[in-house]
Amino acid sequence: MSTFRQGLDEPLCEAWERFKMLLKRCPNHGFEDITQLSNFHNGLRPNTKMILNSSIKGTLMVMDSEQATRIIDVLALIDYQVQHDRKVG
Repeated sequence: MSTFRQGLDEPLCEAWERFKMLLKRCPNHGFEDITQLSNFHNGLRPNTKMILNSSIKGTLMVMDSEQATRIIDVLALIDYQVQHDRKVG
């Protein structure tokens, strides 16, 4: 988890799902929630990180972990819908 990196062509929705799977595979990892989010945030490509930060008009890392997770979940869902629409059309 501490070495997580978003793939070159990996959309946010896939990166978030992959990161959550890593967490599920290692339930005794010992990372606090805020550290988990920091690892995810730091592993994002710069353009994805910029979109995430601009969507909250600041930086994700100043929020509490529960609020930040909700925002990532919503943005990942929107990204998934965009990715799905793009592939169908």
